[in-house]
Amino acid sequence: MKPSRHPEAAFLATMTASATHDLRNVLAIIKESAGLIDDMVQLFGRRGALDQDKVHRTADRIDNQVKRAADILTNLNRLSHTLDEESATLHLGQEVEQVVFLSQRFARKKGLRVVSRGEEGDALVTVHPLRLQMALFSAMECCLDGLPEGAAITVWARERGGVALVEFRGDMEGEEEMGTPSDGAAWTSLSDLVSSLGATVERSDTGFGIRILFNPKSGG
Repeated sequence: MKPSRHPEAAFLATMTASATHDLRNVLAIIKESAGLIDDMVQLFGRRGALDQDKVHRTADRIDNQVKRAADILTNLNRLSHTLDEESATLHLGQEVEQVVFLSQRFARKKGLRVVSRGEEGDALVTVHPLRLQMALFSAMECCLDGLPEGAAITVWARERGGVALVEFRGDMEGEEEMGTPSDGAAWTSLSDLVSSLGATVERSDTGFGIRILFNPKSGG
C-alpha cells in the first residue's frame, strides 16, 4: 500500500474510524438492552411478575455502555484538539492514557491486551501534540505487530534523571520467547516521528520493549 502524502490526516482518519466503529457497537448494545427491557415489561403485563434482578442487570449494562460512549467521545475530542497548537506542554501520563484507550480495538483484533500502569512522577514535555500522539501510537503498532497472540502490552510514563520517557513493555505468561521489535517500515516510521519531536527511541535492554526518551529541550 502506498503511504499517504498527508500522514497527520491519515492518522486522524484511522483513529476516528476505529472510535466510530466502537460507538456503533455501543449503540447496538444499548438498543439490544432497551429491547430486552421492553420484552420484560410486556411479559410482566401478561404474567404480573417482573424479574427485578434481570432488569437491574440490563439497566447496569446500559449505564456502562453510556459511560463507554462518553469516554470514546472525550478521547476523540481531545485528539481533535491536538491540532490547536504547534507546541504545548503536556503531561505524558495523560497522553499515554489516551493512546492506550484508543488502541484497545486494534489490540482486540490481534488477540492482545493493552494496559497503562499510570505515571511515575510528573513527566512533562513540550512538543507538537498531534505528532506526540502519532509517535506513541506508532510505538504501539510496533508492539502489536511484533507480539504473539495472548500477550499484554503495558505502557507507562515516568521521569528518570530529569528525562521524561514512555515505556512500552510486552509480557506473556509462560516461557515463550518474544524477541525484540524488528527493523522495517514500522520501526523506520516510529524513528522518524520520534525524531520530529526532538526525542530518541530505543529498544529495551531485556525482553520485548520500546522506550521513547524526551530530552529537556524537546520541541515541536
